[in-house]
Amino acid sequence: MKSDPECLFCMMKQAFNTVKATTDDPTVQREVLNRVAEVISYTDLNRTPAAISQPVYEIVSRVTGSKDPYAAIKRQTNEQAMKLLPVLQHMLDKAKDPLMTALHMAVAGNIVDIGIGHIFDLEKDVFTIMSIPFTRDDTEKFRKDLQPGKRLLYIGDNSGEIVFDRLLVKVLLDMGIKITFCVKSYPIINDALMEDARRVGITELVPVIETGSNDIGINLQKSGEVFRKELAESDIILAKGHGNFETCNDRSENFYFLLKAKCNVVAKALGVTMGDIVFIKGHKT
Repeated sequence: MKSDPECLFCMMKQAFNTVKATTDDPTVQREVLNRVAEVISYTDLNRTPAAISQPVYEIVSRVTGSKDPYAAIKRQTNEQAMKLLPVLQHMLDKAKDPLMTALHMAVAGNIVDIGIGHIFDLEKDVFTIMSIPFTRDDTEKFRKDLQPGKRLLYIGDNSGEIVFDRLLVKVLLDMGIKITFCVKSYPIINDALMEDARRVGITELVPVIETGSNDIGINLQKSGEVFRKELAESDIILAKGHGNFETCNDRSENFYFLLKAKCNVVAKALGVTMGDIVFIKGHKT
């Protein structure tokens, strides 16, 4: 998907939120904003929002020297989400439709988004979102695709959020699906890394691979061979969150996107209202 002028404003928000998480020094904060403003002046809006936002985080890292500005927040959200796991598992065990329930749990976890300044109350918001129907819902198409033995690549999104992904992974495993889970290779915003997958127990359930880069969403030009091979050989790809939708919604593989629309630009691309939750099959398939 292409970017919008509103994305330029979002770049400045992301820059300020990220440098603020790293330092209180106004001189450093100003330096980051000045450099991002320079990048904005020549940003190509024909590129995806994910791609044009990437330099924001590279600038923050260079100026502050911090490779992972959200490291502490990522640990905190993992811990908060893990505390909810017993209650959620109990709800899932009693669910009449475990797949639908697990999809709602997984999308509820998509509220954990730090870079764009999305405000959330993890415990309160998760249970609220679980009671809301998908505005766009391709669950039945997904269900038909889930034949035993099918190979599914699950592209995760954020730390904390992957605790909720774990619940959906277990349901899919019970349906006979062969799953590989994917995380980022290096820090970017609050995206999940291998250490997060280990911390929340996903590595105990399924093989976990890395994208090979720290790009927002997926950038196949910089992705690793292992990831590209898994993408090509999977029957189904389940991708979480804004970045993965922005960078993969025009691909020809059998993609499904699970996310909450947290900005007007993505909401418009999805044909929904900001705040809606969606589970859609990629339009190229």
